[in-house]
Amino acid sequence: MDQIVTGWRRYVMVQPSIMLMLIAQSMSGTILTDLIIYRTCTVTLRINQTECLILHNNGSSPEALKINLQVQPHVSLILMSKSFIESIFPSFLSLFLGPWSDKYGRKPLILSGYTGISLTYLLLSVMTGWDIAPWYLLLAFVPAALLGGLCVLVLASLCYITDITNDNERSWHLAWLDALISLGLLIGLFSGPAILEAYGYTAVFGIATVLCIAATLYILLFVPETIQNHSTGAICKIFDFVLVKDLVRACIKKREGFNRSLVWSCIVCLTLLLITLQGELTIGYLFASARLSWNVKQYSTYVGVSVVLGIFGTILGIKLMRQCAELPEAIIAIISVISSLSSSLMRAFIWQSWHMYLATSMGSFSDLSRPMIRAVLSKTVPLQDMGKIFSLTSSLETLLPFAAASLYTFLYSHYMPPVYPVPVWFLSAAFYIMTIILLINIQIMIKRHNTCYVSLRDNSD
Repeated sequence: MDQIVTGWRRYVMVQPSIMLMLIAQSMSGTILTDLIIYRTCTVTLRINQTECLILHNNGSSPEALKINLQVQPHVSLILMSKSFIESIFPSFLSLFLGPWSDKYGRKPLILSGYTGISLTYLLLSVMTGWDIAPWYLLLAFVPAALLGGLCVLVLASLCYITDITNDNERSWHLAWLDALISLGLLIGLFSGPAILEAYGYTAVFGIATVLCIAATLYILLFVPETIQNHSTGAICKIFDFVLVKDLVRACIKKREGFNRSLVWSCIVCLTLLLITLQGELTIGYLFASARLSWNVKQYSTYVGVSVVLGIFGTILGIKLMRQCAELPEAIIAIISVISSLSSSLMRAFIWQSWHMYLATSMGSFSDLSRPMIRAVLSKTVPLQDMGKIFSLTSSLETLLPFAAASLYTFLYSHYMPPVYPVPVWFLSAAFYIMTIILLINIQIMIKRHNTCYVSLRDNSD
């Protein structure tokens, strides 16, 4: 495929829009959890408003701890239901859309994802002005789910970056994407609490809506399509089961140069890493609130520091380990997962605030693993089948976070602080150990097999 985007422009195609979307998500993520906690306290449990405000003003008091024990199990169930809405249909949809994008283009999928997320934030900005039960807030996530949401957005963006880069530079571009994602998280984390304190919940979700609309317009106006196909009726072919058949054949059909064990090992690694990421995100604020009595501002500051360390760890790790030391992607991924493992083990034994920051510093290289594994995966399959492979990974990565949220919230709600050490972090450690074992096996397979991939089309001739 000829590259229609060259030079420095490859750094500002899908990346700026993803950064804007992540600003919106990080700006509102913890604040949405905080809103659900407050509404659960005042509306669902009908606790006096003054008592519920103690959770914000004096979270370490015995009264706040008593209220938390009543509120957090309800909040965990709502967050689990939110994960269900965001996971089930998008994971099914991505099975069709990945192969579809190989034939008809990446840009429609990217626009679909941004449109759905924009509608979600628009609904949230309206609904937060109403004094309603927190369960009704979940209705806002239906548009994003029906249009693919983050699952389809990430799928199409990864395929787009693969289209405009070659094998040698792809790992750097994927790491650059992760760095911009982290930068977006950082900006949102620090701006969200300030906007909340000054203007309230509605303003936070209103600004998030504007950012997502701006991201959508940027894609629409400035990002060219990489796959030119002028066939009519492409929309009608989205739910063509032949596309799923092609996906299955691309992933499991035996042919020369195609190492199925390598591909599936990469997919399992990405899945395990996403389970831990989503699980820890689900219970992160609840844990900090219950263990350390942190409020939204304190937790946002902590996550902001984590993001800064992650950005430096990603850029420094790529420059030193990949470009200077020329380590293979799989080895860099192993180092990254070891960093994540040490961080999770540290979190299990936290009892003071500075311990959280120590755990974060131990996980500085954590963000390197996913782009490195995707780089390995992208080198294993040809460009014309890339959408199919990434479609399968995106489907699994979208579906399994629901299971992750359920698993983590179940374990956390049954063994939440003051239980010490907190068992939920040992669950993450177990997943990281399994990932390390798989990555070692991946590196061994790469060393043993170095043959050229034969595409399905060539194999059938």
